[in-house]
Amino acid sequence: MWVDSVNIGHPTYNIYRPDIATLFPDYNNSNGAVGYFYLDTTVYADGVHTIHWTATDSGGNTDGIGSRYFSIQNTGAENKQKARLQTINYNINRIAELPIDDSASIRIKRGFRENIEPIRISPDDKGISRIELKELERLEIKLANEEADITGYIVVGSKLLPLPIGSTIDATSAKFCWIPSPGFLGEYRFVFVEKDKNGNLKRKYVTINIVPKY
Repeated sequence: MWVDSVNIGHPTYNIYRPDIATLFPDYNNSNGAVGYFYLDTTVYADGVHTIHWTATDSGGNTDGIGSRYFSIQNTGAENKQKARLQTINYNINRIAELPIDDSASIRIKRGFRENIEPIRISPDDKGISRIELKELERLEIKLANEEADITGYIVVGSKLLPLPIGSTIDATSAKFCWIPSPGFLGEYRFVFVEKDKNGNLKRKYVTINIVPKY
């Protein structure tokens, strides 16, 4: 189970449901196709989020089997929101004044498998790291070391817009995770601002081109 593109664990699974067992007999899990997961919403900010389910078959193939947008509105409980949301806001002019980090490569993982080996992507002569992604494929980008504070935006013309719903920047690992939902196709430009432990700022550009899955 994935919430905001981050794996949060495995559901309680292998629960019998008679209608499924009757309609789909003789499969490996015909008698235990139902699963559930208890989600603590207080660790997330109020607003719209995404949820994805993945499954692995007997041949070791893993893929998504469904996704939804859903809204959280916590009431009557202490919000235990994790340190996943960016806390520093920039404008386009301020970011343009920062030095471009065009020397260090980023490390990316595509797909849902846990044992995927990261791929290094080096920036081009314009300082842009370019990634091609299939529709509905999960992307994880390691942007910096663990000691860096990362803030990110989508760049549209001369404007900075919030990161896509369902994406996450993990402050503890400096990773950007995103499973583009249905309808996300084409090129998306991102800028990430890195603040190191000494307070130095630099910008990193990433362009993600999403192509049809088939």
